Amino acid sequence: MKNNFLLLFITITFSSFCQTNRKIYIADNETKKPIPFANVVYSNLSLKGTSSDIDGAFFVPSNVTELTISSVGYETKVIAFNTTTPKTIFLNPKISELDEVVLDGENPAHRIIKLATKNKDLNNPKNLKSYTYKAYDKIYLTSQNSTKSKDSILSKLDELFEGSHLFITETITKHKYLKPRLTQDSIIATKSSGFKNPNFSLLANSLQPFSFYDDHLVLVETNYLNPISKGSTRKYKFRLKEEIVKDNDTLFVISFEPKANRNFEGLKGVLTINSNKYAVQSVDAKTVNSGKIGYTIQQKYALVNEQYWFPEQLNFIMTLGSELNNMAYYGKSYISDISLFEPLTTKDFSLTTNFISDDATKKSSDFWRLNRRDSLDLMELKTYAILDSIGEKKNFDKILTYIPKVVEGRFPLKYVDIDVNQLFRYNNYEGFRTGLGLYTNDDIIKNVSVGGYGAYGFKDHTWKYGFGMYFDFSKEQDFTIDLEYKNDLLETGNFSGDRIKSTLNQRGWIASQMDAIESYSIKTNMKLIRNVDWSFGFNTSDISPQYDYAFNQNGSPITDYTNTEIQFGLTYRSNEKVTNMFGLKINEPSDKPVVNFLYARGLENTFDGDFSYNKFRFTLDHSFITKGLGKTTYRLDLGYIDKTLPYGLLFTGEGSFDRSIPFVVTNYFQTMRPYEFLSDRYASLFTTHNFGRLFNNKGKIAPEVVLYNNFSIGELSNESNHQFISFKTKDELFSETGLELQNFLKVDVNELFYLSFGVGAFYRYGFHNLDKSKDNFAFKYGMQFSFK
Repeated sequence: MKNNFLLLFITITFSSFCQTNRKIYIADNETKKPIPFANVVYSNLSLKGTSSDIDGAFFVPSNVTELTISSVGYETKVIAFNTTTPKTIFLNPKISELDEVVLDGENPAHRIIKLATKNKDLNNPKNLKSYTYKAYDKIYLTSQNSTKSKDSILSKLDELFEGSHLFITETITKHKYLKPRLTQDSIIATKSSGFKNPNFSLLANSLQPFSFYDDHLVLVETNYLNPISKGSTRKYKFRLKEEIVKDNDTLFVISFEPKANRNFEGLKGVLTINSNKYAVQSVDAKTVNSGKIGYTIQQKYALVNEQYWFPEQLNFIMTLGSELNNMAYYGKSYISDISLFEPLTTKDFSLTTNFISDDATKKSSDFWRLNRRDSLDLMELKTYAILDSIGEKKNFDKILTYIPKVVEGRFPLKYVDIDVNQLFRYNNYEGFRTGLGLYTNDDIIKNVSVGGYGAYGFKDHTWKYGFGMYFDFSKEQDFTIDLEYKNDLLETGNFSGDRIKSTLNQRGWIASQMDAIESYSIKTNMKLIRNVDWSFGFNTSDISPQYDYAFNQNGSPITDYTNTEIQFGLTYRSNEKVTNMFGLKINEPSDKPVVNFLYARGLENTFDGDFSYNKFRFTLDHSFITKGLGKTTYRLDLGYIDKTLPYGLLFTGEGSFDRSIPFVVTNYFQTMRPYEFLSDRYASLFTTHNFGRLFNNKGKIAPEVVLYNNFSIGELSNESNHQFISFKTKDELFSETGLELQNFLKVDVNELFYLSFGVGAFYRYGFHNLDKSKDNFAFKYGMQFSFK
């Protein structure tokens, strides 16, 4: 009886609410698309009203008899409200709109923007000590083919998915945050069209900022200047469009767009600022001149506990392609159950940013009906129906298991993976190198791989080979163990890794000074604490220099030697956000400092090791933005060895100058020959500053100006111990500077992205300036993929 009575009470209450609060939508009369954040005034109720949400929806109390609806870019509409009022109210776009003219004094919009900027720290959710919330996210991918070209990829997709989207996924997430930077999303429910794998749920929150308060909003690794930032009134054009009084507050509706001939990545749109703490109540913004990738951001905020402004609806649209033909990626987030100042500690957060519950993909239809913000429309339902059918027949989930392999440079087959990096390489010593690597996969033994490779160099006419066994014990702690044997080549001075391993590493193409090695090694990687990755290893190698060289050891020249060492490595990321997606641990890009530390201890008389020593290398990578001036990136690189060692174990190879392969290589010296200097201790600083585009346009020529300044100094003990080989030392400072025009020429690729080419000129000066002026110059090329 009690349960029946409670159910009856809830039903009556809900029915009463529905009768007294009617849901109305506002839409564009031409496009029929919803109009978010339209202002609604209940004309018969003094200073009362509301605004439409991201979907253009709002509720009207039963005692309202008239509505005044306004939105920037549309004609204001006043209508009588009664039972016959249609469910959707359409607004007509304005044909033209003149700029606001300020005859005397300050632009009134500037005063509001400056107050909003002054209160950024007060209103930014990141400055709250802690919070939790629940979110319903829906994202879908669709094509927009306005030209209807029969030969285009988009046209063929439209035919295949007629009446549906290309993909849809829904997610319900519990989010928690602890100041200053700990976040975690616990995904309790998710479903994706065509897939049972839950990893698509991680896409929902990865492509848009959570709030509109950072000085720069990062969208696809591009920094867009926030109109609410110090000094923005000098860079943006603001117009006060409306000033609406509601209850005890005033809403200031302000449009914004970049001023002409301003050299920065900007946004344009409409802000609604509430006089209560001068906080952002809503924002509707899109990127300007962003090339092949465009962004629209829509956010709505609510006052929580009558004190703190917090996002309640987030929406974004990302388009890839041209204005007429593109792939459009829509994302909607609805936030509820907001709880501020939760008693959280660091122990409440796992090592990864995202956690997916085991039953996330097993939720019932009833669960989804209760937790969806709104029901699915016919197009969304059809998307599930079509893709679920295709996905089951084609086994889409199996295809997803290939993603980690491809990222690691493997091509998966039944039982074995092909090592793509062994198929084809080039360097100046081996010339063209081709080979084959095969490794077992989870089809044989889960989390264990056994295999090997063989390769042949067509210039040195020598075979190389190796084999190993690899164990992956824990996804959470990234605990792996690698056992390897190699009979191969290693470039001299290569303490931090094999520069010639990857086909795409341009520095590896000019490698020419090699040691032949026969090595046995064991290495383990793990993640024991947050922000830190560890590695430990042991290696013993018989080394034979493939160049004229002898090392004077205790008065006796030696050529071949054995080196045995233990190794320790540490990587610290100060703002680490790790996403476990498709079986991959992905560190989200960040400009915050990243520290790498490597230590090796030589073990004399262990496995016939010839040397005892301590070797250190330390690097610090960091980037920061100077508002109005661009982005600075630097690397501090330090190395130290406490004993005299053979040439191949010292520090060299930091140069990248080769006239036959003139490419700009980041974090190398552009005017220094590859093996010009030799050191057993050094300090180097690489700096680049990107001033941004010279011209803020969409043309084929839109260069970005990048300034380089690189410096290095070093020492070498007992130079005379190294015989039959020429080198210099850096007892005096090595200096070079350069200027590169990136994206100097852009080539359109299938209307989806650009292949961009750049040119650069570099000059070495100071103590190591060469006698012939022309030898101090290096002219180089750059190449990259870009969307703008």
